[in-house]
Amino acid sequence: MQKLKKTMSLIDGLDTQVQKQMEQHLNRLTKPLGSLGVLETLAIKIAGITKNPRPDIDPSVVVVMAADHGVTTEEVSAYPSEVTQQMVCNFLAGGAAINVLSRVSHASVQVVDVGVNGVVQLQGLLNRKVRYGTHNMAQGPAMTREEAVEAIEIGIEVAEEVIEKGARLIALGEMGIGNTTASSAMLAVLGQIPVEQVVGLGTGVDDEGKERKIKVIKRAIEVNSPHPADPVDVLSKVGGLEIAGLVGLVLGAAAARIPVLVDGFITAVAALTAVRMTPDCGHYLIASHQSVEPGHVLVNKLLGLQPLVHFNLRLGEGSGAAVTLPILRSAVRIAHEMATFEQAGVSGSLDELTQRGVDEVAVTVHLPIETRHEFQAHHRQGVYQAIYSRRDVRSFLNHPIEEEKLRRILEAAHHAPSVGFMQPWNFIVVRSQEVKQQLHHVISREVEVAGRYFEGQRALLYPKLKVEGILEAPVTICFTCDPVRDGEHVLGRNTIPETDAYSVVCAIQNLWLAARAEGLGVGWVSFYKKQDIRRILHIPPHIEPIGLLSIGYTDQFQDQPEFETVGWNKRLPIDNLIFKEQWDKQ
Repeated sequence: MQKLKKTMSLIDGLDTQVQKQMEQHLNRLTKPLGSLGVLETLAIKIAGITKNPRPDIDPSVVVVMAADHGVTTEEVSAYPSEVTQQMVCNFLAGGAAINVLSRVSHASVQVVDVGVNGVVQLQGLLNRKVRYGTHNMAQGPAMTREEAVEAIEIGIEVAEEVIEKGARLIALGEMGIGNTTASSAMLAVLGQIPVEQVVGLGTGVDDEGKERKIKVIKRAIEVNSPHPADPVDVLSKVGGLEIAGLVGLVLGAAAARIPVLVDGFITAVAALTAVRMTPDCGHYLIASHQSVEPGHVLVNKLLGLQPLVHFNLRLGEGSGAAVTLPILRSAVRIAHEMATFEQAGVSGSLDELTQRGVDEVAVTVHLPIETRHEFQAHHRQGVYQAIYSRRDVRSFLNHPIEEEKLRRILEAAHHAPSVGFMQPWNFIVVRSQEVKQQLHHVISREVEVAGRYFEGQRALLYPKLKVEGILEAPVTICFTCDPVRDGEHVLGRNTIPETDAYSVVCAIQNLWLAARAEGLGVGWVSFYKKQDIRRILHIPPHIEPIGLLSIGYTDQFQDQPEFETVGWNKRLPIDNLIFKEQWDKQ
């Protein structure tokens, strides 16, 4: 346990300064800005991971964790459990798909026996067996908590060993008949998602087998009651030894600032478990592909990862990771080997370079992006997409917000501008259903009062509007303003005292846009009396509650704001709102 705690304590975020250096270098290369798209994004991410403005991912190693699952006795797989041991022998003989694909991708393969139900003694195998497979999770815990931690620490040790031997990237692989059943159970619990939505065909079971698999997973969850907020508890009760080993690989690699290339569904669930244990290790993950397993789509969404390719793979072993390794290698090679405009002796505007080709142009160069401070095109597009597609959301899915994602959007709020840099905000994060019920009670009262003021068409529309979803949303945040923070006289607030409140509104907008980029809906609740909010949330008298926002996943972001869709109001033409030099002069 000490090794696990120490490793987790070593993990922190990306080096943004090195990322900026990489971005500036890429912008000087002989190409239009941002024209290599995802390759540039990958190069920047890998630079931030490694703290190296000229990173490398070679040597790369695919680590295949292997173990058996007692739940196979429930006939959840199309193959018998003996296949695990047979495939381990195939890996070591170099005859499996992962061996072929790794040879093509110039990566080595390291196989680790962390829980195979049999004795394998072959050259090249790392024998780190915790036990001979897990128990049948449909009848009780798959393993003890101590065994789960032991397997995680084995994964950490394996990561340390391959890194010591020179590995600069670790790709995740696995082998274990029955492990899609375990991974589906873990995802259903960690993501609080219905079992039916996460279960796929796995190794190729038919529809009857799929229904059996769903029933077995539901029984396992009911029998064991794994705690969603305790990832190790979930892992030990309904997980697998190879999944635990993969968790350790992720943690060990992140602690050493080594990129982790995630393969398919099982490895992604392991990565999610690691992220739930230490959110910062999510920065070190790269999703190789999107498999056909339905749960893989969901877990990639929870991780906030965009897969590099969609090849309809469902093999596992690390096969998808091996296939995409050349893409990552291309990203870092571009940064290493492509000439800059200065090195190539090329000058010219970016428009001319795009239209006529580099060889034909020899004119004055326009200001580079680092001088104009523009975002790259795809980054700029993302900002505008967040602005134009943000909606005031009032209907939320019954799905928790990942802690690392909530932290990111709160960090975005905290990076808002504030008058005199006084940072007057605090964020009261409310998850308790009891507290939300109290808030809902006072809000409902004010909603009813507000309806009395409308006449005509709006009086008919008002009862049909859903103006808040505070009980549905998993999180509600109260933004407050401390008017005395940083002293009585704040720079820039002397003549306009309310600028501190405006600063808090800037924080709200930051969070709202960041939430939209993360796929989260936000609803601003404005029906309440401040004294009621102060009383419920124990806010001191001098602190101003500025905004109450409900946050969570939603099933849809409407094309237009709801008020516009139902005919409450229309967006005003912007030309009617732009005055020149003085009021009302167009």
